[in-house]
Amino acid sequence: MAGIQQFEKLRPLGKLEQVSAACHHLGFFNNVGLSAHYKLSSSSDAADLRQLVFASAGEVIRKHPILSAIPVNEDTSDAYFSPLSAIDLNQAVSFLERSQPIPYAESEDKELDSILEVQHNTSFKTGNGKLPFWRLIILEDPKVKSEFTACFIYHHAVGDGVSGFVFHNAFHAALEAASLASPNLKVEEIILLNKSITLLPPLEELHPLPSNPTPPAPPGAILKEWTGKPVQVPCQSRWASLSITPKASTAFFQECKDKSVSVTSSIPSIIAEALFKALPSTEEAFTCIIPVSLRPWLNMPSDTSIAAIGTYFDAMKVQFTRADPPPQSDSMWIRAGKVSKAINEYLANVSPSGEPYTAVSVFKNLPELCPIFSSMIGNPRDAAFEVTNIGRFTPGVNTDTKHNAQWEVGKMMLSRGAVVSGAAVTVSVATGGNGSMCIGFSWQNGIVEDGLIYNLIQEVKNYFEKYQ
Repeated sequence: MAGIQQFEKLRPLGKLEQVSAACHHLGFFNNVGLSAHYKLSSSSDAADLRQLVFASAGEVIRKHPILSAIPVNEDTSDAYFSPLSAIDLNQAVSFLERSQPIPYAESEDKELDSILEVQHNTSFKTGNGKLPFWRLIILEDPKVKSEFTACFIYHHAVGDGVSGFVFHNAFHAALEAASLASPNLKVEEIILLNKSITLLPPLEELHPLPSNPTPPAPPGAILKEWTGKPVQVPCQSRWASLSITPKASTAFFQECKDKSVSVTSSIPSIIAEALFKALPSTEEAFTCIIPVSLRPWLNMPSDTSIAAIGTYFDAMKVQFTRADPPPQSDSMWIRAGKVSKAINEYLANVSPSGEPYTAVSVFKNLPELCPIFSSMIGNPRDAAFEVTNIGRFTPGVNTDTKHNAQWEVGKMMLSRGAVVSGAAVTVSVATGGNGSMCIGFSWQNGIVEDGLIYNLIQEVKNYFEKYQ
């Protein structure tokens, strides 16, 4: 970020953090988000919601120092985190009102989708070194004062997808405490910060990031792969989502268990089947990127890694071919079994130090990232789609008060902008506290036709209807 190079230096950005910073600087990728629906368990209305949200946000900021740090010099190998002296919650938190009631009976929330699309097209470059690299949008129903949706939007160098769960766990706990303290709640609108904060180390200081000396060979057959249009700028992200009812989600999870495959293996297979139906038969194959959390292998206590807001992930690839397996009623599960096998092979292929070999280790040897990403413009993509599944949200409130919790966390939506140099379609999956699985789709305008995405979403929707 130009004009703030004089800021105090907390620590350099790690290489994976630099990837997100470089993409943000170039306009290749803006942010990621996790939205959660909060509802009072009682029928009474909430106390002053603005006061409760400000008090809760302030508590989360104090608990997680990375939320008061901003990346500086994003376009260089010398990028670093710098501390903010204060955060004005009036600028970091926005309150919006719904124009329509929450569509509980619908599988789509188009009003929320519209808000998220705007957010994912809005970078953090305009803060001039004074605003955090995250935003909190509170979406209210003016006629229902006992519930709201909180959209946490954040720079990918600040946190990965799982970090969204960490934020909402901390926010939920703080919301409970603030509600119990009301009406004697003391609220600070401007959070004064300690500039001597200590950030958690970057990924490469917590994980050896071993490189595979014998990487898997590319597919033998040369197939016609669909990857959307070549890499191009500028980027306008599109966003749409689909929510699966708790009943259907539970039935699907159970069938995954019965078939001995994970949800993370099954969702890419459903997407691949849907794409094969939506695209011409001349498209013979798709490559899918599947991010993998590295938190289990971090050199820190497990309770610390679970509760950390940071960027700790790798990625692997799987290929789907139209001819394998031949069309049949259980072809999705056959594909899911193959994805499950590929994931298990990734996890089992460990280095001498005991961790799986990583793909992100390649960035360790790249001094300048912006020129590399810029050179991709005009070239074909290396994947058709990416699927990120962060699992199910588990409230972290104290077990002694869990049954008396005032606020329930319901549906949750993982979302993100399109990545200029990434897969043509990005699929984001999260399951909220109410058991509803939400599936979001992001794509770059001009790279994939809107009609194809809407056909894809309809095919996915059709698949889950059998579980209702």
